[in-house]
Amino acid sequence: MTPDWSLQTYAEKLQTAVGTTTSVAALLRDANRDIASCNTAQQQALPENYDRTDYPLSSDQILRSSEKFCWDPGDSKVAYWIPQGVTGSADADKDGLWGENRVLLVSWYYDQTAPNKGVRISFVDIKNRKYRHVLLVEPTKTATPDFKAVPIHAGGIAWLNNYLYVADTKVGLRVFDMDRLLEVSDAQDSIGKSGNAYYAHNYKYVLPQVATYRQPAHATSGVCVPSATWMCFSSLSLDRSTTPDTLVVGEYRNGRSTDTAVDGGRVARYQIDASTRQPVLTNGKAVPQDVVTMPRSNIQGVQTWNGRYYLGRSSNRNHSWMHTGSVGGTTDSNSWAIGGEDLYHEHGANETAGKLWTVAEHAWTEDGSTFIDRRAIFAVPLSSIG
Repeated sequence: MTPDWSLQTYAEKLQTAVGTTTSVAALLRDANRDIASCNTAQQQALPENYDRTDYPLSSDQILRSSEKFCWDPGDSKVAYWIPQGVTGSADADKDGLWGENRVLLVSWYYDQTAPNKGVRISFVDIKNRKYRHVLLVEPTKTATPDFKAVPIHAGGIAWLNNYLYVADTKVGLRVFDMDRLLEVSDAQDSIGKSGNAYYAHNYKYVLPQVATYRQPAHATSGVCVPSATWMCFSSLSLDRSTTPDTLVVGEYRNGRSTDTAVDGGRVARYQIDASTRQPVLTNGKAVPQDVVTMPRSNIQGVQTWNGRYYLGRSSNRNHSWMHTGSVGGTTDSNSWAIGGEDLYHEHGANETAGKLWTVAEHAWTEDGSTFIDRRAIFAVPLSSIG
């Protein structure tokens, strides 16, 4: 991928023009929604309630959540904002906290047009059980500082120091700067500068983009289909068990392929510089340290740890599976969520094995006709998976 940091200058000008910056800690103090206990329907999405008879699992293959919560009803029921990516303060800092806060971040994409409001990020304060949404924005390269929405799927996110990396399915990665969190007016459902104020579709805070890492070639229209020419950037996680850390990109493929270069999708891992928290460059490019194909399809989340791959398979109205294995070996299968998405490893003390988080996306059936109430956020101990 080729890095492009040209937006950084425009983000600086935007910060000066808006004039009101905030910190993650201050944002959490201003959290305006409560996380909730999961109701009976939502708990049915969890892996411990695996109920498939067409693919029966033994008792020792049933994973159990060690921590879980659900959204405020205004978010758990809404059809047009859909949760996808997950990361947190254990990705951001090796002590697992951001300052004094244990934080979880979840990305949501907007599933409507005219206008497409893009992507929002939920900043969740785990201790105080509260959260607030922040809209992602891209500074415009105009004489008057302004911004626009970021209309992407945001299927994976990873928080590295002050940078939030967001998967852009066709293009590669977008980078947003936590040091430039901006407070805008929440009084108007519009985007950008209007009169003397800045608006973000009634959201009080925005997070500006500062960089893009672009593939040399990518799909230009329709749904991204993996090929030998490009990858689809579907999920994103950080592996702290390697030296240096690695950024893990997972590729979703709907079904297996006879093309051995693609198969069920690929996993590409990029080394991360310990000081800059940016991908290591070779001749000016971010080049994967390794790429493997997956012997399973429909993988929505990938995490690696100590050489083992954790592959969270997606589903619609049924439970799915967590597949695990090492390169060249066989895979083991355990129960997983209904509608599980991206993965995040919240490591333990001294960067040891901890908890593997995901977010379940489904509130409605795929055609939007039936409310099924299956949105939940949960973690399982990594040691219980193998």
